Amino acid sequence: MPNIRSLLNQTITRLQSTGSPTPQLDAEILLSHILKKSKEFIYSYPEFQPTKKQISDFQFLVSKRSKGEPIAYLTGHKQFYGLDFVVNKNVLIPRPETELLVEEVIRCFVNREPRTANRVLADIGTGSGCIAITLAKHLPRAKIYATDVTKKALTLAHQNAAVHRVSKQINFKHGDLLKPLTKIKIDVLVANLPYGWLAWKNNTSAESQGLKFEPKQALFTQEQGLKLYRQLFEQLTARRQRPKLIFIEFDPRQTVKLKALSKKFLPRYKQKIKKDLAGLNRILTLHN
Repeated sequence: MPNIRSLLNQTITRLQSTGSPTPQLDAEILLSHILKKSKEFIYSYPEFQPTKKQISDFQFLVSKRSKGEPIAYLTGHKQFYGLDFVVNKNVLIPRPETELLVEEVIRCFVNREPRTANRVLADIGTGSGCIAITLAKHLPRAKIYATDVTKKALTLAHQNAAVHRVSKQINFKHGDLLKPLTKIKIDVLVANLPYGWLAWKNNTSAESQGLKFEPKQALFTQEQGLKLYRQLFEQLTARRQRPKLIFIEFDPRQTVKLKALSKKFLPRYKQKIKKDLAGLNRILTLHN
């Protein structure tokens, strides 16, 4: 029976040969997941022998990983802003870039309003719920609404909210963008909508191969990836009361067109661009 050391070595070699960008980390995560042990355990007890079933389950996941399937789907979990989220193939895997979006919302919200202020935030296109839930954890007195057009995504978001004990703070709504919130006055709006397009490749992702496993509806849209943002702006113009602050994540290559689009529909808002850690334009903030 192979021990932990031999399993790791064999797996690292196999994943290297299939082009994984992080073969050692992949092997560690998958083996820790199967053994239900920490990474520290793996390296503290290299002679430990997993059971036949554990080895079989591990090799099954390694086979999937060697074909490019994302680690998050294989383990069913993804870390985001220091929190653990359940994910599956019904939702987009939370990205590091989106942590910047959350960070910017928290910073602006706290700077502009007392932490105890009873403000209403809306997370449009919530997916796994990672944005709404993280905001709920950091802004406990805020009232949060989260919408998504996909019922399966909302089911998962509900599950994550329950795990993080913020279910009472977040009101999840099924529907198209802002339509479920027609009668709700929104103070702060956050949107990380699908912004990929036909020829799009994620220029910040270490592994574009994994994109084929994620839901296309959560990745791609028309009009060079700006169709849903255009529709969101159109819905905002129809509202009597509009948010004071709007935060949008986008692809750096969309900067000029997105700014022009927001100016067309929301001409009174001031625009500000926030760059990501790679120095690329990533977050558009609109302030009324």
